[in-house]
Amino acid sequence: MDTKLYMSVYNFVQKHRFLHKPIIFINKISPQIMMVLFYGLMPVLIISRDIRIIAFAFFPLAELILVTKFRDKIDRPRPFDVLDVTPLENHSSGHSFPSLHCSSSFVITMALYYIHPFLGSVGLIVSIFVAVSRLLSGVHYPSDIIAGIIIGPVFGLPYLCL
Repeated sequence: MDTKLYMSVYNFVQKHRFLHKPIIFINKISPQIMMVLFYGLMPVLIISRDIRIIAFAFFPLAELILVTKFRDKIDRPRPFDVLDVTPLENHSSGHSFPSLHCSSSFVITMALYYIHPFLGSVGLIVSIFVAVSRLLSGVHYPSDIIAGIIIGPVFGLPYLCL
């Protein structure tokens, strides 16, 4: 099912070549926007001596470390490693599950929401672009994306208790 859905998306993107440049652009810019939101807010919290900086930084860092270790253990091949497909951009092999871009974007969204709901809303929109562009660019299976979308907020759940 995962491969079948991946191939449907892949074939759609290949058939509509005019989408390639926008997908590549979104795939590059959306994670960068998330980083600007996350790292850009840190100095503001530090300068204002906002104690929330500890939680704001901790859970995304924990997610990054633990999901990276998990991916190293699983080392799922990427679609282009096992299928006769070429992603829109070159990418390293392996470590496909879960999508670290997705899990990180969604835990950062929770961190942003913890600081201010508007920032969380912006983060959510950008995270959706991250997720969709990772699939459309051909570097992840749908299950990689879905797992990342679930794992990120799980790491962000403590924000709801603070």
